[in-house]
Amino acid sequence: MRTRNNIMIFDTETVGTFNTPLVHDIGFVIVDKHFNIIHKDRFLVKELHKMGNWILKTSDFYSEYTKDYETARKTEKVLEWSEISASIAETIRTYKVTTISAYNLQFDYKAIKYTDDMFNKKRHLSKVLDQKSKALLCIYNLACETILNTDEYRNFCEEHNYFTEKGNYKTSAEIAYRFITGETEYDEKHTALSDSEDEKQILEYICTHVKKETLKYGLFYNCWKKVQK
Repeated sequence: MRTRNNIMIFDTETVGTFNTPLVHDIGFVIVDKHFNIIHKDRFLVKELHKMGNWILKTSDFYSEYTKDYETARKTEKVLEWSEISASIAETIRTYKVTTISAYNLQFDYKAIKYTDDMFNKKRHLSKVLDQKSKALLCIYNLACETILNTDEYRNFCEEHNYFTEKGNYKTSAEIAYRFITGETEYDEKHTALSDSEDEKQILEYICTHVKKETLKYGLFYNCWKKVQK
């Protein structure tokens, strides 16, 4: 049912640097106010998967999943970035999406903008996702201000040795997912649609367990600092 006030939760897989990330895989789920998934989709970016495949091979992270993506190119939609942008924009209109969400939203937002710069100068998708027209909800910031900023979570990290190389508590979506589910051996698939589904569960858990007034909208940076002692 295409009711109003639906949420799009999306994820990107990228190549390039942290400051210049290029999207090669983008996926999303759309949920209603009860967190029922009413639509989902995934796209691989043709400019990288068909035309510039060599760029993917420069990424050590991508190399870990080469076989998975070789299979995905045979089964998933491989479209030019401009076509992907137009399709997502139309889906947002069709399903009356009012809120755009992702775990580390500021990074995904930056990746889309940079990919627009490279492959679609009109910035079609980043304009559609702009916070002037949509509410932007960062699941990462929300998690770091609520369920992860607790002694229970910090004890969980200490018990399972979930620390970064610098000794900080890990706050990734993967560890947050392990915390809320108790599945301490769970590994993200690191594909855009699958990770979007995980992030949907994190957002649903937070919205079920914390007061609605805690929801903050916008782009946030260095969210992980809020969890450290």
